[in-house]
Amino acid sequence: MKHMLLKNKHKINHIKIIINICIIVIYSIIFINKVALANEAICIDNGCHETRVIKVLVLYDDELFFERGWENNLNNRLAEINDFYYSNFKIKWKVIAIKQYAFNKNVEKLSTLFSLHKETLLKLETDAEVILSIIGRDIKGSGIAATFSNIIMVSNYDKLLSYRSSVIIAHEFGHLFGAWHTQRTEDFMLVSGASNLHAGKESSSILKLMRNYSFVPETIINNTKTLNRISRLYDRHHARGEINPVARLLTDYGNKYYLSKKYNKALDTLKNSIKYYARWGKTRMLLSKTYYELGMYSNAFTELTRAMFFGSQPDLDYENKLKNKFIQLKELDPSINNPFIPS
Repeated sequence: MKHMLLKNKHKINHIKIIINICIIVIYSIIFINKVALANEAICIDNGCHETRVIKVLVLYDDELFFERGWENNLNNRLAEINDFYYSNFKIKWKVIAIKQYAFNKNVEKLSTLFSLHKETLLKLETDAEVILSIIGRDIKGSGIAATFSNIIMVSNYDKLLSYRSSVIIAHEFGHLFGAWHTQRTEDFMLVSGASNLHAGKESSSILKLMRNYSFVPETIINNTKTLNRISRLYDRHHARGEINPVARLLTDYGNKYYLSKKYNKALDTLKNSIKYYARWGKTRMLLSKTYYELGMYSNAFTELTRAMFFGSQPDLDYENKLKNKFIQLKELDPSINNPFIPS
């Protein structure tokens, strides 16, 4: 009897040891994963400690042609930008070509000009990874870039003579990696009027994560692990009112799929965008139009109301089209509810 008790005791102790080992292993795995996910210096691939040289194509408009010395000024600005990017992220920007480009002269806003030429610039044949467009005339706006794209546009308001121009260009370069605006006044990604080439915690976190990004959105659009990492950093470090950069990326691609009539693909992409940021009216409006094209009219109406609630620009033509669709459906089937008419 005593032998049996002793045997059972050893058995129980053995089981306890196994349970404790399992608990230690589980907690170790959880801890390692948390560290990996929280590590803001983590990169998409290896080579974080190697210098990355990014090839740049510079485009300038006609107005710059008569401004002597602007290329020297640009070189001085790039020297300042490279000092900053190399010291913080071991990144250098190298101009491989400078070309004249016929930008539209009838546009008064830099953002409008950017939207007008963006798709055309993306189709240019070049060995450069990034395109820097310099607008050498009076225009509203100092700089613009699309998140995760490879195109930036800046105005030449001070002939590229000042340190301020370096900050503007460096700021727009930051957006190419997915960096968002911050409210920290000393940070080069300050939401408005950055004046220093200094990377705070917000900017450093995303640049260190994305320093090896190829500026080709297709390489990350379906990489859920990377998108989740970016979104987690955004959740920890973002300015009020800033839109989640992952949602921006997904909505842009949802729009591309919509315009190319790939409605099912657009639907999946836009619904995924909402998972990252649900309060952007642009996403909701695109989702409404996508539902309409798929014949899901009740969903289209619901998303239209949400789009308006979240501040989307009104689209009266589309709204009237959806209204008329419900009128037609009502005529075919009187039992159908027309949501535009209060019951």
